[in-house]
Amino acid sequence: MIVGFTILLLLLLIGLGLPVAVVLFLLGWLLVFFTSGDYVQANRLLAFTIDQSLRNYFLSVIPLFVLMGEVFARSGFVDDLFHVLVRRLGRIRSGIPLSVVFGNAVFAAATGVSVVSASLFGRVAAPVMIRSGILPETATGLIAGSSILGMLIPPSILMIVYGLLTDQPIGKLFIAGLVPGLLVVMAYSTYILAQGKRLFAATLPFSEATLTPTRPERSMGILGLMISIVMVLGGIYSGLFTVVEAAAVGATLAVLTGLISGRLGPGRLLEALVSSVVTTASIGIIFLAASFYSKAIALVGLPGNIQKWFAAINQEPWLIVLLICGIVFLLGFVLDTVSTLTIVIPVVYPVLTALGVDLIWFGILVILAAEMGLITPPVGLSVYALKAALPKEADVPLETIFKGAVPFLLLLVLVFGVVFAFPQILR
Repeated sequence: MIVGFTILLLLLLIGLGLPVAVVLFLLGWLLVFFTSGDYVQANRLLAFTIDQSLRNYFLSVIPLFVLMGEVFARSGFVDDLFHVLVRRLGRIRSGIPLSVVFGNAVFAAATGVSVVSASLFGRVAAPVMIRSGILPETATGLIAGSSILGMLIPPSILMIVYGLLTDQPIGKLFIAGLVPGLLVVMAYSTYILAQGKRLFAATLPFSEATLTPTRPERSMGILGLMISIVMVLGGIYSGLFTVVEAAAVGATLAVLTGLISGRLGPGRLLEALVSSVVTTASIGIIFLAASFYSKAIALVGLPGNIQKWFAAINQEPWLIVLLICGIVFLLGFVLDTVSTLTIVIPVVYPVLTALGVDLIWFGILVILAAEMGLITPPVGLSVYALKAALPKEADVPLETIFKGAVPFLLLLVLVFGVVFAFPQILR
């Protein structure tokens, strides 16, 4: 009775616009209080959870990877990357859209945050594509759809959050996420080439005059970006670095590249540090709330009740996995990805463990499902970030961006199906 009321209250409070972290803290405390009848026990569990969570060594990964992405973004290396790709591919049919996909894939390996990718490529790439004759709907939809690579190609902040919530090795999640990320790149590229004449063929000839001339510091920035990615991912995959050490190496190389190239002055470095702190704090507070909520629902036996319910309906584990991913996808219509995972995972984790589900495989599936929510209305955070970043000459309505993102959403569903049907590709 109390559990059912709590779930309804959870949905109601979130629907009213309360911060997810506040709702999880409040409902976790109420669950413990009404179950035990002792507010002191509720307070003790809250204090113990916060202390235990803050001692988690892997929490330090988040600020380091966030700082790496912020430094590269604020140093203008994304602009450099896109300009170089367009110069190499812009003269072939569909070359400019392909530059957006490849550019997002490379930047995803340096930041792990989809919303940042949507914002940066919206500012840099949208005007170039629209000036070349590509429809605004198609151009912005491609940027929004490609931005999801930021949470799929490692290092991914969402994978780190999932790993912390389920005690799964973050390094293994990173390795598992590489193939699905490349599948998304291949799916998008194939679609662009197949639809090149109808949607992506530039009606105006590409002109280098539309781009800023290449300067030595641009080449240095791209070189530093690539070295950082190779060091981070290569170090993790080869076992040379732990995930935390790789994050520290990546952040250090990003700062050094920015300073040496002269693109990262004191002001931009301070902005990157402040933004990293804000992002880390927002993710951290949600993680603490989710950890407390997880312990509270375990205390009242909610996972056990859900497990009995699944046993009663007598369905195969794969169907239960599909059902959970469907719930995550629907929650993505109204919540951001981190909030969605922190609400759902603590509830279903014990159930999935009892069913013997491969949690690495499930993690990639649930991240794909959550990422779809970034380009679906009414929330669609990547779409809103893209809309806010668009310059005046490339400004389009929100509904136009959502409409343009539909083909790429369907391609994500296709990749989800491949990963679901063939889990062995993650190894």
